Amino acid sequence: MPGRCRPDTFSAARVIVFNGQNPAQTLSVETPMYARTTVVLTLALAAAGAQANDTWQTSGDIRFGYLAAETRARSGATSDADSFRARARFRLRGELGAGWHASGRVAARLDSNQSDEEFWLRMYAPGPAGLQDGQATIDEAWLEYRPAQSPWSLRVGRFQTAFGIDDIMKKSLDQNDSPNFDITWTDGLWWQWRGSDWTTHVIARHNDRSGPTGTLRRPLDFADAGSRAGLFLATESRTALGPLVQRMLTLTWLPSALRANGLVDPALEDYLAVTVKAAAQWPLGQGDTTFRLGGEIGWTPDTPRREAMNSGTGNADALSWQASFNFIDVLPNHDFGIVYGRVADGWLLSSDFPPNNELLEARWVWQATPAWQFDARIRRREEIDLPATAAGARRDDDLYLRATWRF
Repeated sequence: MPGRCRPDTFSAARVIVFNGQNPAQTLSVETPMYARTTVVLTLALAAAGAQANDTWQTSGDIRFGYLAAETRARSGATSDADSFRARARFRLRGELGAGWHASGRVAARLDSNQSDEEFWLRMYAPGPAGLQDGQATIDEAWLEYRPAQSPWSLRVGRFQTAFGIDDIMKKSLDQNDSPNFDITWTDGLWWQWRGSDWTTHVIARHNDRSGPTGTLRRPLDFADAGSRAGLFLATESRTALGPLVQRMLTLTWLPSALRANGLVDPALEDYLAVTVKAAAQWPLGQGDTTFRLGGEIGWTPDTPRREAMNSGTGNADALSWQASFNFIDVLPNHDFGIVYGRVADGWLLSSDFPPNNELLEARWVWQATPAWQFDARIRRREEIDLPATAAGARRDDDLYLRATWRF
């Protein structure tokens, strides 16, 4: 199986998960020797539990669609691309007894323009959007202890996290794994406390020296030993308070991860970021149509130099924000939304918003059945700050038509 690591840092072992009920379905993959023990342990426990317990369930989703994009470079030259893309995910999840639960999921990203196929099983993602076209991985492999009648739970291993605005786009300035066709994940510990109105999350994540598993953008770097552990805190309420239907506060701390002068500079700083998110809704007319307004503001006191971001000179900006305007049930099961955002060149956390970009997007969503959803999107992104030598701002226009089947 092809690898992306240097030969002197990678060796492989064969992991076999045996299916006693159907030996033909035994799974055998090449896996790095340093891959997290919990990944293999969870899959083994899941396989054993599935054979012994009829309450274990399988689920998943398949998303496919057509994408087209046109890019105008800073020089004024234009280029375009289009492709058909798919993402498939399959999960096995259930109870182990005594308050223990487990889940494992395999995910693959495919594209009509892909050039290769690979099963990626590393402690880091191969690119800023996670998996590349033609790759598959295990994007969930976790154990969770959730005592009966207890407000808290603790999850360990590889899992999915999403802390977006509760609108039809669900974009986020910070923690948001696997949006759109992307496949990303979080490795670490996740502690949750569910109160009567507020839920608190504490996530301690592992970042490999070769790179993160989610979208943490350069010049964030995790080669230093002090940067391997990051912290994400969030507290959220979805208890209605007047028109407010969501309130959330988050904090991200990445110690010794920011190379403010660029990756070649050995100087390191902590990267700290805070966001506030909220959503409110009001009825429109006498029918079922409602209007939902969503908003998010993010700020970081620790920004890189603009020379490191290729966005000019001086310190990069620290303030980012987005606002969404959503019309729910414009027709039965049809929603329409518009989102506008301005993300600073010093904001390095979002998988939905690249730094130094202004974004305008419109989306239509049709929930045809509980299993089938259809989306249409058109979007424009344009650079905000430029170096003095740039002839013009880079601009990206793109659209997609996609369908998602959940089973």
